[in-house]
Amino acid sequence: MLSSTKLKALKPYIDIIENHKGKTLGNIFEELKSHKHEHFKKGASGLIIENLLGLENNNSKKADLEEYKIEIKVLPVQLSSLRAKEPTQIKMINYVKVATEKWENAEIRDKIETIFWIAYGVGKETGKNVSQDKYILLDWFIDVPDKESQKIFQKDWEEIRSYIIAGRADKLSCSMGVYIEPKTKGKNNQDLTTAPDGKGGLTKARRRAFYFKKGYTNSKVIKELDLKK
Repeated sequence: MLSSTKLKALKPYIDIIENHKGKTLGNIFEELKSHKHEHFKKGASGLIIENLLGLENNNSKKADLEEYKIEIKVLPVQLSSLRAKEPTQIKMINYVKVATEKWENAEIRDKIETIFWIAYGVGKETGKNVSQDKYILLDWFIDVPDKESQKIFQKDWEEIRSYIIAGRADKLSCSMGVYIEPKTKGKNNQDLTTAPDGKGGLTKARRRAFYFKKGYTNSKVIKELDLKK
């Protein structure tokens, strides 16, 4: 259940999205540009929406609204199927840190306690995705995962952690998990970071991040959006 405190904290962001629903990201880009928005940056769709909300782009281990443990996520939705275009990154995996954690104190929990989802639509022309400036801001949803979902999060996280502890970080696969998957990040297979070797020492493994699987956002987020228009 969402507390009144969290709802009040989110209200300014909800108002901004409500006032821009139906606009293209190109429209929003020009609006920010014309107002010389202090946080404005030209870039990917997620950055434009973050700038609209006045958020700084960062890779903090804490939630975006840290005091309230509220994470803000943008979600691209394929308009033809009303399905998630891609998995959604939660946070980078620090293999060494995760190996020392228990679920009760895992850093990832701050990122998945309450999520404010902002969906934008990706259409197609002549079989290809339209350019980013034609993406449409669709709707928002406040996601407070229930106990059942949290148990699945925990099981997925613990499976990933068990691989890391056993020195098998490089064997992690995005096919793992029901709601959360460990997806590779970085430029190529030479982009490595430190990980436990399972024998009390350290080794190197490809960088990965925790992601919400498309199955989660399709079943728990997109179906809650108002997409009638």
